[in-house]
Amino acid sequence: MSGRRLRMAVADTSALISLAVPRADAAINTDIPDPFQYLFTSCEVFVPPEVVTELHDITQYQDIHATAANNVLAARSYYTVEDPYKHEDTPDSRPMFGLDDGETDGIVLANDLDVDSFLTDEFGGTDFPLIHAVLQGPQIVPTPRLIVDYARNGHLSSEEARALITTISPHRSWETSPYVTQLIHRLDE
Repeated sequence: MSGRRLRMAVADTSALISLAVPRADAAINTDIPDPFQYLFTSCEVFVPPEVVTELHDITQYQDIHATAANNVLAARSYYTVEDPYKHEDTPDSRPMFGLDDGETDGIVLANDLDVDSFLTDEFGGTDFPLIHAVLQGPQIVPTPRLIVDYARNGHLSSEEARALITTISPHRSWETSPYVTQLIHRLDE
């Protein structure tokens, strides 16, 4: 995504939760730009109904993820919920990719809509290469990469991006990720 503007994206549950964590965390400085708000005001975002179901499920907990999920649900007018299986060129039922239902439905939707990117938190383990393999055009953009790209494209300062990633990391288990570490180093370039 670096160097070009994101115009249309499909987001999975994990990406939306991660982007909403900073405003759900009372410890973050409110002067830092909100990556969740920026996503919805800078491009058109689509999610499958399963993502909304997963968000509702997360709201049942009593933690920062529940607050973030409630924030995503409250922003409902800023994204389009679209059933990927109602489209003419998609399968009638969910394919078996070996991913969770929200990710699978998001990939089917992303492949059908001719979007720029599929936003996810999957960047470790075996899911990243699997998602990469089943996407048929959209670029996979992990959430920390999106934040770093916002800095590289001038929407955030490097310090703001670093603060956002540092804030999100302990809530989303990013703090020991070599991928996230490398992205943070890119902010210094």
